[in-house]
Amino acid sequence: MKIAVLCGHYPYSGAGVVAWESARALSRRHEVTFVHGADRPGDSREGDLRVIALGLPPEGERSALHLYWNREVVRKLREILETLGPDVVHFHIVQRRSFSLASLLLSRKYRAVWTLHDQWPLCVRSVPTPPSCEGMKRFCLFCTAWPGLSVVNKVAKEAVFASSPLEVVVPSRWLAGLIRFSLLGRKRVHLVRNGVDLDRFRPAAPAEGGRGGRGATLLFVAGPNDETKGFRELLEAFVSLRRRHPSLKLRVIGGPPAGAEEVEGVEVVGRVSRGEMPEAYRQGDIFVLPTLSDNTPVTLLEAMASGLPSVSTLVGGIPEMVEAGVTGRLVPPGDVAALAAAVEDLVADPEARCRMGRAARAAAESRFSLVRMTLELERVYGAATGAELRIAAAPAALTGGRQ
Repeated sequence: MKIAVLCGHYPYSGAGVVAWESARALSRRHEVTFVHGADRPGDSREGDLRVIALGLPPEGERSALHLYWNREVVRKLREILETLGPDVVHFHIVQRRSFSLASLLLSRKYRAVWTLHDQWPLCVRSVPTPPSCEGMKRFCLFCTAWPGLSVVNKVAKEAVFASSPLEVVVPSRWLAGLIRFSLLGRKRVHLVRNGVDLDRFRPAAPAEGGRGGRGATLLFVAGPNDETKGFRELLEAFVSLRRRHPSLKLRVIGGPPAGAEEVEGVEVVGRVSRGEMPEAYRQGDIFVLPTLSDNTPVTLLEAMASGLPSVSTLVGGIPEMVEAGVTGRLVPPGDVAALAAAVEDLVADPEARCRMGRAARAAAESRFSLVRMTLELERVYGAATGAELRIAAAPAALTGGRQ
């Protein structure tokens, strides 16, 4: 099967990781081309995977309209697809430094699937303001963050959705529930959990990383939308915990959030390459992601595969990933006291950390493997047969967002 995987800008965010990893896995059995936006055009190969970079206008030259319609970019994308002649086009990111909303209209010529990674299809931004907002249930009529613009945004997106014969993939039931308030919810909707490479992301061996007798190390991985990932709350909780547990450490992977380096016990590692990330997880004891708004964070999947217990929040699809009391702890978003208490429970109980870490790895193996995600995508495309269909049989398609 010929498959074109479209990711508006790569590398960017966990959505980009999912798009890239799934494309690489699919390329082992299909003719796959990964098309992404970049500063300059290019055409190369990564093993079996063909990689085409579509040159985007310099960021300074992109107006707000680019998010919705860029005639030249859509023309270039159409020409690439005409050359490839794919059996299926799989969209991932179409926003933020990307192909634009109008690219979805290409689904009128090609069978197309769109994986939703956040709330951008329903909101002006990928993360609403405030993060807890679900105003899309009321057509964004009472938006206080972008009054007026929110309605124009909604009308433009719904018009494109109505004109695009897409199938939709969602990685969480939470997001499937939200899109019921959009025309996207009337399309054929498939639930396909995001997957992680279990060979690369694996638990530390007994002599490795954070399993020794030293004080516990908390791990936080920064990325896009850092202001909504809850680092301010984590830092406040860490300062209070450090008074009672002076050997406690906090490692921050990624760009240093403001004020982090000034706090005793905090180590800002900085940006780490994808190749180095598996080892970075193995240096931690507890993964902490007190995010205020999210869907299915890839960092959380990678931590689970690495055998780390997690402390996260009751938002988005996270409760579908972390089983409270089994693979980690879940607290209300923004609740610093609850966050500190959940972390302290694990800091003070190494046996519970190990037990939850083993359970997290087992959950990753059974529900969130890259192999399973790939087979389920093949089922969506109609390319899986026989035993592969049985492996990918659950979860079933959510037709029209309903079961």
